[in-house]
Amino acid sequence: MAKNKKQGYSLVSQHVWFSVTILGLLAVILGSIANFGCRTVSIPQYRQGSTGGILRGGSLDSGPFSYRSNQIVFVNNNGTPTNTSEFAFDTCRYYSLLDNFGHEWDQDSLTTAIRVFASIAVLFGTVGLGGVFLVPCFGTSVFLWNCYGIFFLLTSIFQGLCLTITSSTLCTNNPILQILADSSRTSAIRDSFVNECEVYAGYKCGVVATVFWILAGLLTLMFPAPEKWQDDWCSHPPQETDDDHSIVDPPEERSR
Repeated sequence: MAKNKKQGYSLVSQHVWFSVTILGLLAVILGSIANFGCRTVSIPQYRQGSTGGILRGGSLDSGPFSYRSNQIVFVNNNGTPTNTSEFAFDTCRYYSLLDNFGHEWDQDSLTTAIRVFASIAVLFGTVGLGGVFLVPCFGTSVFLWNCYGIFFLLTSIFQGLCLTITSSTLCTNNPILQILADSSRTSAIRDSFVNECEVYAGYKCGVVATVFWILAGLLTLMFPAPEKWQDDWCSHPPQETDDDHSIVDPPEERSR
């Protein structure tokens, strides 16, 4: 009875370890997309059509650190298309590169905080996930296992705070739009963008990553710490067996 109970406990602990590891891995990937990609939020562009109606143009997509243009329609002050496209970049570009071109732009303290939170979330999550991944190899104490759970919950808080990007200047007064507005040649382009942003794919990834970190933290705190796996799979590969399931010695051992 005691042996069966121990085997059942070991099986549950292994399932918990698998669940926490998978949730953490997915959360790191999705969080990295949200925090370091350039498609977290999107500022849509509208323009007047030839028949007088309002048409949807492209969009300015942004993340905490970078941005990109998405099929932006460049117009002059008369509202007709122009070939001016020096601000069009279909690939992600860091906001810090704007300083190299002599552009002046402002950012609020929330934007700075979001960038810090984004870095901490990925760092904390990666470190915690690395520790959990090594548990089958080296085992862990109850205290350390609970620390992993708290670590994951803290990561979920930092990841969740990154979702406040919709209230930062990256949405309300994006640096690219600031630069466009400062030039008489490009002010019409700035006026074609709305003054609010929409959530994009990266934002949704951030929401899912936050939920996954919460689940990983709760699983870690609710279930006991897994023991070191008896087969020690980290250092010893499975041995070959013959038909009667007995372990077969390596050839060099049988020749002695």
